[in-house]
Amino acid sequence: MAPARLESWADVGARVATARELGGLSQRELSERVGVSRSAITRVELGQRQLDALELARLADTLGRPVEWFLTKPPGAIASHRRDLSADRDAQRLEDELERTSRDVELLLEIKALTVPRAPEQTVITTLAEAEARAAEARMLLGRAAGPLIDLQSAVTNLGLLAFSFDLGPSVIDGGYVRLGHVGVALVNGTLDAGRRRFGLAHELGHHLVADEYTTDFGIGTARSGREALINAFAIHFLMPRASVRQRWVELAEEWEDTRTRLIILAAEYRVSWSAMVSHAVTLELISHGEHELLATRRPTPADYLETGVRFEEELRPISLAPSYAQAAVRAFRRGFVTADRAVELLRKGIRADDLPRPYEIPAEALAPEFEEL
Repeated sequence: MAPARLESWADVGARVATARELGGLSQRELSERVGVSRSAITRVELGQRQLDALELARLADTLGRPVEWFLTKPPGAIASHRRDLSADRDAQRLEDELERTSRDVELLLEIKALTVPRAPEQTVITTLAEAEARAAEARMLLGRAAGPLIDLQSAVTNLGLLAFSFDLGPSVIDGGYVRLGHVGVALVNGTLDAGRRRFGLAHELGHHLVADEYTTDFGIGTARSGREALINAFAIHFLMPRASVRQRWVELAEEWEDTRTRLIILAAEYRVSWSAMVSHAVTLELISHGEHELLATRRPTPADYLETGVRFEEELRPISLAPSYAQAAVRAFRRGFVTADRAVELLRKGIRADDLPRPYEIPAEALAPEFEEL
């Protein structure tokens, strides 16, 4: 799926302004580095001045982006805002990361180094009950109807979603999602705590499976905030299915009389945050609203985990790449479709060029049929 070309110099100028702002440069600083006047940069960003090939190349090099980035439209992205969003810069940073990642995914798909299972057809949900039912359907598709879902990053790949975790800093944004044909790309803010990272990925999976503002047949009359609430409901029921959690609750009651202790064990086993656990416990009628108010502030301590003998295993530590994507990046290098430097970029500099395996000596053209099967 080739990116759509920009149609005006005003659009190109807007991309220049975005890259400059994200790079933390003023117009004067950029003009000095590129070797043009400040007024020229101002006119470029306003779409009042065209760039020649050499100027565009210098801009791209200075701003650390490929030339193609300035000439094509970014993919549509959904940013998940679970706190008050007051910083547009945070949203732009997320979309910038999503765009870079989605373009890398598109490259690996186009050269057939990467294949991803086709995503299930999106469905419309308008009620909490439908959100829970959709979560149960997703579990069934994975063959994991009950119990904790461990290694969420690998699991969602089977539903056509490639998940990545990057350090986005102390942002008000938890994650985002973009769809590339039948494949989805999800980005999680790796600075969040472990439970929230998993919830964030489950939330983006909801966007992947549920029709929303990027699908024309989304439920009429459902506001954006209402849609996000439905996606949140999908996420928690996907992570903690009602029937299996209630069954585990009964089992734990035989050993642990204390309500808080049972919740700590459940949160650790299902790898969710404490706030998500106590809130979901109310939904499942395991505790009352009054108990929720008391328990919400009594977060687990290291001693609590020692007493119960459970450990909260962390997932999606940044930088974390979708496993099939990382494999595809190495395959592409081995078969001569990308250079060592490009492979390192695809892998987000998690390795050095010297760490890459030796390329195959067979010409890449001879391997084209093999890529069809990958």
